Amino acid sequence: MRHSLRIITIALITLLSGSAIDYLTGLETALGLDALFRIRGQRTPPDEIVVVAMDETSEAALGVGQDLTRWRSFHARLIRELQRQGAALIVFDLQFIASHPDHDLDLASTMRAAGNVLVTECVQELRRGVEDFYGREECSESNKKPFVQKDGVQQQPLSEQLIAMRVIGPTPVLAESALDRAPFYLANDAEDPIIREGWTFLDALAETPTLPILTWMHYLQRTGALQDKIHPEPPFSVWLTERRRQCLSAVEKSSISLPAKSGLERLIDEVICLEDKRYLDFYGPAQTLRMESYSDVYEGKVTNLSGKVVFVGKANRKFSPGHIDYFQTPFSDTRSGKMAGVEIMATQFANLLEGRSIASPLPPGLSLMAFGLMIGWLLTEFAGLPGMVASLLAGGIYAGMAVWCFSRSGMWLPVAVPLLLQLPLAWFVASLWSRRDLLNERKRILAFVRRVFPQWLPFVSASPGQWHSKKGAEELTYQRDVSGVCLATDIEGYTAVAARHTAHEMWELLSTYYQVLGHTVSSHDGIIPDVAGDSMIAVWIDLPVAQRLSACLAALEMELAVEQFNATSSTCQLPTRIGLHEGDMTLGRLDAGEGSHYRAIGDTVNTASRIQGVNKFLGTHILASAAVVIGLSNVIYRPVGSFRLVGRNEPIELVEIVGKEAESNMANYAKYEQFASGLKAFRQGLWEDAVVSFQALLNIHGHDGPTSFYLDLALIYRNNPPQEWDGFITLSAK
Repeated sequence: MRHSLRIITIALITLLSGSAIDYLTGLETALGLDALFRIRGQRTPPDEIVVVAMDETSEAALGVGQDLTRWRSFHARLIRELQRQGAALIVFDLQFIASHPDHDLDLASTMRAAGNVLVTECVQELRRGVEDFYGREECSESNKKPFVQKDGVQQQPLSEQLIAMRVIGPTPVLAESALDRAPFYLANDAEDPIIREGWTFLDALAETPTLPILTWMHYLQRTGALQDKIHPEPPFSVWLTERRRQCLSAVEKSSISLPAKSGLERLIDEVICLEDKRYLDFYGPAQTLRMESYSDVYEGKVTNLSGKVVFVGKANRKFSPGHIDYFQTPFSDTRSGKMAGVEIMATQFANLLEGRSIASPLPPGLSLMAFGLMIGWLLTEFAGLPGMVASLLAGGIYAGMAVWCFSRSGMWLPVAVPLLLQLPLAWFVASLWSRRDLLNERKRILAFVRRVFPQWLPFVSASPGQWHSKKGAEELTYQRDVSGVCLATDIEGYTAVAARHTAHEMWELLSTYYQVLGHTVSSHDGIIPDVAGDSMIAVWIDLPVAQRLSACLAALEMELAVEQFNATSSTCQLPTRIGLHEGDMTLGRLDAGEGSHYRAIGDTVNTASRIQGVNKFLGTHILASAAVVIGLSNVIYRPVGSFRLVGRNEPIELVEIVGKEAESNMANYAKYEQFASGLKAFRQGLWEDAVVSFQALLNIHGHDGPTSFYLDLALIYRNNPPQEWDGFITLSAK
């Protein structure tokens, strides 16, 4: 009886505390659900879905820039191409609100002839009756006006609190030509910007179905899946609204009950009659769904679109997206970036097509109570450390089961609250209970001593806490001395570039540029402690050989990424120099006034910066101190000489990192060997031999930065040799 009371008490305390914290913070959704997605990883989306992305490549190919209204002239031909290939449905995640007389008639005619085009309506949300807009987009400038005005006072907004929503549809000529239309709404919550749920119906807008539901119903009809089960009458949006209202009316009368159906009929009833939004089962990060470039489809370069449901909308594919119509998902991070709204719409449709969504099989409180009872029983049955170990193992088994259920069918069992709140809290409660038992036992011992051995009483401590002295806590530190590799970058000609652009333009350009650089560093487990203007510092620590290899591979991939960035940039070029050096550093927090900054400090950082500066003399991109490449057999490099860098007395041997072993070229090996021969003669002061060797190298292989640098010096030294030559080159400028 006493054990049962303890088990139930632990279960109730952990249940109530965990539920309260989850209610206040949304811990289970924000942490538990996201963790399940990341542990599960990507899964294969349905083959029937294709996203046609209005991406950067298409912007350049079609010459439309980022102005969505300029795409209108291309949509008619895109629809005809999709019709030619036999696409089942064409869904535009675009809001054709503004009229374009030059293009609307052709587009409307094409949409009417196709008979399978669906378009989006814009949802606009206002608060306080003034220009306070929320929602996925603001629809257009012309629609920014209050819903309600005070009677008799022109243009005087309401002062009282008012929340309202409205739908702004496409221009009439396009709305009448489309097969059907519906809104697609994604809430933009500043406190929690991650999108996890999708609306099925907007009950606040007269039970309006959203576009993914409408697309699903049209697709089921076109594929014959409905057969004789359901007979919706067009337009489907009206039919779905009527069915939804019937369900809500039944709920108000407490008479709703889903008929004993199975399969597709029951799924349709559940979607229409139950919750107005469902958790989305994302298939992975952005671009997990099949995605084709708008310009490629437009020009007929893409095949295998027969029978597909094609979603057309804005989606970046190479660089980080902007702020409008891009959203965080449970998979979003610095590598994957945000997901376009059109991909989220396609994801919701894919979930409906699979008949799958994220849902809990039990009420959350019941799951938490069962977990609390299990942990309470283990901590009571196995007191102390054995109970904690047993409960930890049980928590691990439960977590594994939760991951398996989630991966297999989208079944969502709570994991964050049980493992992060209930389990530690149960340990704490059990410890308090054990201490209470210990104190009671102590009292019984003292009572026994008082009765039987009263002379020993002064030598018995008053409480168990006095039996052992406490050890002093260690002082917290805010820095760490490490040994590792430092990578420093610099943009060539940055001052001239900045002079030609506004500060805001440079901010946008560098934001994209550092996204490219940061991705290569993070993908090779590096740390970026500092970014300032046109330079970045990255470090790799703790693993001597592995950190050298990671830094070198990151530098090579960074060079390639910058080349791709410059090739696609319509603004300007940002050629980048890279320097690497290995040595001791201090990573830590620097306090400046009332602020703190995390930095890497030390001569290693300064030397890496000086090494990257040598690139401009040698005409190279990646230079490193020779120590960085020690023991690396899968990185190709060549020595380029010893230099006394600015501010340093001791010379340092430098190498140029030119590629990976897998990308080796025999012609390059011959060039590097001949360069090494010329460099040897140069360092020995054999100026004529060096000139002959370097000139022959240029005649055979063409331009090479280090060769040209040493040839020029050898020609000078041949006529005017240095008085004291030790084989080292002294640089007088950075």
